[in-house]
Amino acid sequence: MNPAQPWLTVLMPAYNEEVAIEPSVRLVLARLRALDIAAELLIVDDCSTDQTGGIADRLSADLAEVKVYHHPVNRGIGWGMLTGIAEACGEWLILIPADLALDLAELPKYFTAARDADVVVGIRSDRRDYSAFRRVVSWANIQLIRLLFGMEQRQYNYISMYRVAVLRAVDIHYSHSAFFFAEILIKAKALGARLVEVEIGYVPRSSGRATGARLSLIARTTRDMLLFRVCTLKTGTAPYGPRFDERL
Repeated sequence: MNPAQPWLTVLMPAYNEEVAIEPSVRLVLARLRALDIAAELLIVDDCSTDQTGGIADRLSADLAEVKVYHHPVNRGIGWGMLTGIAEACGEWLILIPADLALDLAELPKYFTAARDADVVVGIRSDRRDYSAFRRVVSWANIQLIRLLFGMEQRQYNYISMYRVAVLRAVDIHYSHSAFFFAEILIKAKALGARLVEVEIGYVPRSSGRATGARLSLIARTTRDMLLFRVCTLKTGTAPYGPRFDERL
């Protein structure tokens, strides 16, 4: 890798996060500087209807590490991930939501685990802000993924850190639902990538609104999971692409 390039790309998708976006960006960058991590931070404004886009542009003008990409229409976090993969300059990429959702003091756990991994899978420490319904949905989602795809990870939708080469070797089909997080891990494992779990302290969001328990998103996610399984059963394979290390 070119020494001038960042080691880490922090992807921060944002939709109507005008309260959280600036403090979150500044906190993340301050933590990475303290750890002496060469990083860039990509804000993907998902066609916000509040001041998120303008605040992001101002941060990009003020801070050399910050870049901003604006989606012309609202596309969801999966499309934000696709944008981040396409634009990332780092060797590694981590998606950190604008509400943070993790204790930044835990970031070194990802960096340490990366020495022996191709994907570092974050396992959130607790779910104290989950309703009983969302806990049931989360449990069912995990059990289905493990049953249908033979996966062994304990969680699939929290913050993970990926080698960008792995992400670019994976053909993401289900970016319109929350299944894309699990899809990446399933396909990465099939490509021979090393998946390592780390326990990460979770911090409940202090602003904005969580959308993970919407019935429409749950339905799309379940549908995509089953469609992907049917595809693998019919063809005996899946559109994984070449091994990621063949693209290095």
